[in-house]
Amino acid sequence: MRIWRADELFVRGILRTRFEELIRICNLLEVELDFNVLIVECETLNEFHQLTGRAYVIGAVYSKGIIVSQPFEVLRSKGVLEDVLLHELLHHVVSLNFDLPNWMQEGVILYLTGARPQKLSGRHREYLLRFMKEVSYEEIPLVVDRYRRCLDVESR
Repeated sequence: MRIWRADELFVRGILRTRFEELIRICNLLEVELDFNVLIVECETLNEFHQLTGRAYVIGAVYSKGIIVSQPFEVLRSKGVLEDVLLHELLHHVVSLNFDLPNWMQEGVILYLTGARPQKLSGRHREYLLRFMKEVSYEEIPLVVDRYRRCLDVESR
């Protein structure tokens, strides 16, 4: 396995094309971008499965400041490396700032990164559809703000 710091992904160009999107989403949610997260890149799909217990349709998993990822080459070959890493980085940022219900956290991240329900399955599809039904784009800042951990927005 290989251990990365999140800021290394940008420096090495792995997430360079998604940086502006990440900043846009952080600005919308009125949160600071936080790179204090480690990325564990597994060497094999088997290692990923052993560490996470997840099927191979899941590209990475976030928990408590750590992202465990399938091998970057596998994700790159599927054309989803940057999408998966951006998604998991957003879980980190959202988790630090909000106590959102799981469905809402997943839904808002999928929605703000442009995921389409027809390209999703399982709970990802269910959570995105529920979020789209219950929250309009304009309402996102107000809705998530109800779950904000730090209510002092002006101090940031």
